[in-house]
Amino acid sequence: MESKLVQAGPVNLEYFEHGHGLDTVVLVHGYSTSAAIWHYTLENMSEDRFRVIVLNNRGAGNSDRTPNEEDYSIETIACDLFNATEALKLNGFTLVGHSMGGGVVTKFALEHQDRIKGLVLMNSTPLNGRALNDGWDEELKETFRGSGPPLGDMGLASHDVTEDFKEAVMADIARNPVERYIGGKRSMAALRLRDRLSEIRVPTLVIGCDQDERVRIENILSDYQALPEEHRHLQIYHGFGHSPNVEIGRRVAGVIERFSDMAWDLDMKADASR
Repeated sequence: MESKLVQAGPVNLEYFEHGHGLDTVVLVHGYSTSAAIWHYTLENMSEDRFRVIVLNNRGAGNSDRTPNEEDYSIETIACDLFNATEALKLNGFTLVGHSMGGGVVTKFALEHQDRIKGLVLMNSTPLNGRALNDGWDEELKETFRGSGPPLGDMGLASHDVTEDFKEAVMADIARNPVERYIGGKRSMAALRLRDRLSEIRVPTLVIGCDQDERVRIENILSDYQALPEEHRHLQIYHGFGHSPNVEIGRRVAGVIERFSDMAWDLDMKADASR
C-alpha cells in the first residue's frame, strides 16, 4: 500500500488506505507498535465493501516524532486522531482501537460520538488504569540504554507470521523514541474512563482473548460490563493472547466486518426515523 501523509493539527501522520467500499473503518494501533500490526487483519477485509484507513500514531512509522513525554499521552493521540479524521473528511465510520489504541478510541468516542457509527475495543488497555511500580520510568530508560525498546506480546510467535512481517514490526519498534514509551505508559496508568462508558450511545464491540497476560480478561470484561447493555457486544477468543489482529487476523477481520455492517444498518435506521 502507498504511504500517505495527513496534516493532523501540529503533526504530520502517516496513513494507509485499503479498499474502496462505502463503509469506512479506521484502525488505531497501540503502545509500542505501528500500522504494520494490522497487516493480517487488513488483508482479509473486503476491498469492495470497505474503505479502511490505518494510521500511524505520533512517533510511529513515518509519522512525526515530538520531543516531550506528554506528546504521547492518550489524550494527545486522541486529539491527533480527531484532527486526522477532520482533514480526511471522515464521518460515520467504525473506529477500532487495539491495546493502548483502545484508550485512544474511547477518549475520541466520548468527545465525538457524532462522528462515528460504531466503536471496537480490541484487547484494550484497562480503561480504569493500573498501578505502576516506583522507579518504573528509570528502569524503562535503562532498558533503552541497554537492550533497546522492550517488546510485548504482538503475536509474533504465531506459526502463520512471516519473517518479513516480523522484520517490519521490529524495525518500526526499534525507531520508537523513549519519550513515547514513558508518556504512553504514564497515560495508560492514569486512565479513568471506565466510569464514563455509560455515556457511550453507539454500538460498541469489545474483543478480548483469555490468554492475554498484558491486559487480562478480567479487565476486558469489566470494561464491557460498564457499557450500556443496549449498545454493547462481546467477542472473546479462547487460547490467544494480546494481539488477535496478528494471531487470527482473518477471524478478527470477519468480526469487524459483520459488526460494521450491523452498525451501518442501525445508523441508517436512526437516520430514517429522524
